[in-house]
Amino acid sequence: MPAVANEKPALRAPVKFWLLLGLLAWLAPCFAAAQALVLDEEFNQFAAALAKPLRPSLVPDLQVHYVLVNDPDINAFVTTENLIYLHSGLILQARNAAELQGVLAHELGHLAAGHLTNREAQQRNALLPALAGAVLGAGAVVAGAPQAAVAAVLGGQALGMQSLLNYSRVQEGEADARALQALHTAGLSGSGMVGLFGTLRTQSQLSMDAPPPWLVTHPLPAERMARLTASVEAEAPAKAAASLALANQVNWARIQAKVAALTLAPSAVLRRYPGNQPEARYARTIALMRQGKLTEATPLLAALRQEAPADAYYTELAAQLATMQNDLPKAVTLYSQALNKIPAGLLLRFQLAEVQRAQNLSRAAAENYRAITRAWPIWAEPWQGLGRTLGQQGQLAQSHLAFAEAALANADMPAAKQSLALANTYLKQSPDAEAQAWANALQSRLPE
Repeated sequence: MPAVANEKPALRAPVKFWLLLGLLAWLAPCFAAAQALVLDEEFNQFAAALAKPLRPSLVPDLQVHYVLVNDPDINAFVTTENLIYLHSGLILQARNAAELQGVLAHELGHLAAGHLTNREAQQRNALLPALAGAVLGAGAVVAGAPQAAVAAVLGGQALGMQSLLNYSRVQEGEADARALQALHTAGLSGSGMVGLFGTLRTQSQLSMDAPPPWLVTHPLPAERMARLTASVEAEAPAKAAASLALANQVNWARIQAKVAALTLAPSAVLRRYPGNQPEARYARTIALMRQGKLTEATPLLAALRQEAPADAYYTELAAQLATMQNDLPKAVTLYSQALNKIPAGLLLRFQLAEVQRAQNLSRAAAENYRAITRAWPIWAEPWQGLGRTLGQQGQLAQSHLAFAEAALANADMPAAKQSLALANTYLKQSPDAEAQAWANALQSRLPE
């Protein structure tokens, strides 16, 4: 049930309480049943960069977001909400960026072919509540985000989706064909697809219990693998060279280190990355912050920032560290700097808005929440933040309308109807043409 808009905002609780919530959020991935969802700006931007040359041939007009699933299995899936879910095991076991790009091409191929359209209602009900509870960034260290502390529980709902995504051999072949065509149109090789699928087949043959989940949801019979291999063998050498050049342009070692730091137990991260390479120190910094060892993490992060002052993600991590240290004004400044470097970073913008709300910078927070909801309307948390911010401002009808949008994004129709009814009650007391139009539009989207 949404918070009542005219109650005292939860953000007026002592900051130490929010710090505790932040620390719980950092620790949530460690104690999860290895199935939490993670929204991370760097990971999203990395996946988007690999998908960019493929999109013109597959989904040129869709906005796609990329979500990390904290699960050691090799798997990935896409939903009708244009969300691609990539398991941490896929990232950590892939040998290079080309293999991840091949996975993205295949999943975008399913989306382009419309293989999901007949299952939209099931998918919304099964997966969107899990997205609402996703851990944000390097552990959701944002003031005023208590949902993140229970993300591990909510995130487990995502795995229920996979039973809905068992593709037929015909659909798999079509997705392969579209993926290869997109790669070739972009001047790239399909060798990454073949490499990863070969790894999956080997793991399946060696497994003593069950095949990798990818092979359950994406069957890979011998003839399909043979077709892919033959297509790659017939490619011009220039395509392989182009794929190698693209792989050299991205920092694969860094993204693997980041994913490990976000999903493995901190002690395992510290053992896995003992070196002095930037990606190793980056991973250790995140692991130490997740352990609450801020005095040890601070000099590591300071050195990284001194070496690469323009790195937006080091700046983001510094903002999260400032939040954990209860220095919210500094966090606002740092998040603003990171966002200036990546203006399209919706996850950065959300973290900034949350800290602005904690600082009672309600006008700036509301502007940022609105920008996010325009770009990603099915993500419930920005709607919740907007509702709380509008409640702080005394705009009670609009506050409940935002809560109704959040509930609708979560496919929680009873809560959406309840919030809309509360909004209409306030509109009767204080008519507002703009809010009334919003209420009418919401009513038209709700089932009878």
